[in-house]
Amino acid sequence: MRFRVMTFGLAAIVVLVATSVTGATPVTAVRGHSVASTTAQVAVANPLDPLTADEILLTFTTIKAAKNLPPATFLPIVKLSEPPKGFVQGWSPGQPFPRKAFANAFDRSANKLYEAVVDLRANTLESWTQKMGAEPAVFFAEWENADKLVRSYAPWKQAMRDRGLDPKDIYVDTWAGPDTSNAAPPGTRILKAISFYRGALPNPYDRPIEGVVVTMDMNNLRVVDFVDSGVRPVDTTTSGSSSTQRTDLKPLVVQQPDGPSFVIDGRTVSWQGWRFRADWSPREGLVLDRIGYAQNGPVRSVINRMSLSEIYVPYAIPDANWSWRSAFDIGEYNLGEYSLSLEQNVDVPENAVFFDSVAGDTGSSGGSYEIPNAVAMYERDGGSLWDRLDPTTLERDARFARELVVTWSAAIGNYTYGVEYVFKMNGSIDVNAKATGTTLNQGISSASQGNEHGTVVTPKIAAPGHQHFFNFRIDFDVDGASNRVVEENVMSTASPGGNAWKVQETTLGSEGSRDASSATARDWRIESATKTNAVGEPTAYELEGSDTGVPYSSPTYPPLLQAPFAQHPFWVTRYKDGELYAAGDYPFQGSAGDGLTAYASPSENVNAQDLVVWYTAAFTHVPHVEEYPVMTTDSAHFHIRPDGFFDSNPALDAPK
Repeated sequence: MRFRVMTFGLAAIVVLVATSVTGATPVTAVRGHSVASTTAQVAVANPLDPLTADEILLTFTTIKAAKNLPPATFLPIVKLSEPPKGFVQGWSPGQPFPRKAFANAFDRSANKLYEAVVDLRANTLESWTQKMGAEPAVFFAEWENADKLVRSYAPWKQAMRDRGLDPKDIYVDTWAGPDTSNAAPPGTRILKAISFYRGALPNPYDRPIEGVVVTMDMNNLRVVDFVDSGVRPVDTTTSGSSSTQRTDLKPLVVQQPDGPSFVIDGRTVSWQGWRFRADWSPREGLVLDRIGYAQNGPVRSVINRMSLSEIYVPYAIPDANWSWRSAFDIGEYNLGEYSLSLEQNVDVPENAVFFDSVAGDTGSSGGSYEIPNAVAMYERDGGSLWDRLDPTTLERDARFARELVVTWSAAIGNYTYGVEYVFKMNGSIDVNAKATGTTLNQGISSASQGNEHGTVVTPKIAAPGHQHFFNFRIDFDVDGASNRVVEENVMSTASPGGNAWKVQETTLGSEGSRDASSATARDWRIESATKTNAVGEPTAYELEGSDTGVPYSSPTYPPLLQAPFAQHPFWVTRYKDGELYAAGDYPFQGSAGDGLTAYASPSENVNAQDLVVWYTAAFTHVPHVEEYPVMTTDSAHFHIRPDGFFDSNPALDAPK
């Protein structure tokens, strides 16, 4: 599931890494082309601009000049070291600003991880800190190393031949640990490999080779454990695609003859009252910064920063070859580095415009690779905005809605994930987390075996049940940084007619978590502690969760203990610089006390404070036959809606 396959394939990655530091000329804002580029030639104009290729190269060379790095040192991530929130909020265009890069430096031979901060203005290494007991995310060289280790391992080759397969026809899929065999010393960096039949066919994930798992020590590049639990049938024929295509689907053309309604300045977007930045991180992918709304006056702040913080995916099969399979796709793999180059009329409509991104190659050469069209943005019709009928004149007054979609996608193994942020004319934002690709399939000997913890999708293959938990970090600043959270629950009340109910409000007083409750239509209002609206109530935005779930694994399941956001979908913490990831900075072989477990303290007051909300959208995937060999897109949603932020409907002036 986890083997790194970028848009261009592994071989092309090497070419990109070798050539990308030269960059490319930025493209003018033309429909369907890039509107912002982070290649070497682009001037950095804002403290939140992602790193350029030149800055990535400077980060590498500065670290190498300051430290005598062993040959086997890798930089799994290089990204902007974001300035403190207070500085960014006080900064104005034209003023100077600090420019720093953050990098992981991993000495594989000694299994030591360091955090480096480089001052890009002074060309100096500002800090160098060893992170004891931590492991970085899987980096590019490890995919190739693991593949070679497996293919050179005689027992694995024999296991393939025992199944009548040529080892050269096999696709090796590599996952982040753990060492369930206990064959390596504690603290060893572990990757595990499973296998699929490729042959000359596309999409090997359709053809699992069940029962074979290779466990590798990536510090010393050796196999430490091998399991072959017995031969099961292997499908060597399913192609994963159709040989024919429909011919009766007429073209659907989206036209904007006068151009889009949004305005882009660097990475800052203005549209229908909304103002925000479309930034990017090699860990989180798309990051929305400085979200605000202007209505007949200055921009009012709504959200300071919003991004997908973590994805947790556990599987339901109790077999020892499966029980270790859970993924933290953001933190274990730096998902942003696997961003896809989005395509018109494939991922997005033809009226989309794009933002490019650039990422380090994770080696020690200072190379980088550009990801064209890493973020897309487009307008679309949104159905009915509002509609009313005068009861006496029967005159109808109605408006059609327009929406602005900002989206990105990343492919990690058998799954492709995507996030859509949908800005609306009524002042609300819909957030959609999407998953498509191929289910992680299981080879089976009988239908009863496949149906117990999943669904038999074809005679030799079952798709196991699993769950997807998408945690979003939302740094609310509703009319400023002083906010509070009010939980709302709908409650029945006694009344003569038996029809009464009311909304019970509870102000959350301390950091911690809350569960969802469909029985009480529970939601959470994030309100200003300093500003009121025309009727004297605090201005506010409401987080309404429509899709979430509970984990069905045991409460003691080790990966679940690392995923507090899957145990409780809503968390609130006080803002602290550096607290960005729900499962902690280093979930690969990490501990259960990191992330939200460490961030949230019952003694920390959250009333009239600078707050961060962490919300988990989720879906439980019980696969259907129709989701094989390709899974159509599934999604989980939540909504961020104004609740007294405006004095009236902000879309009253929408044109006909």
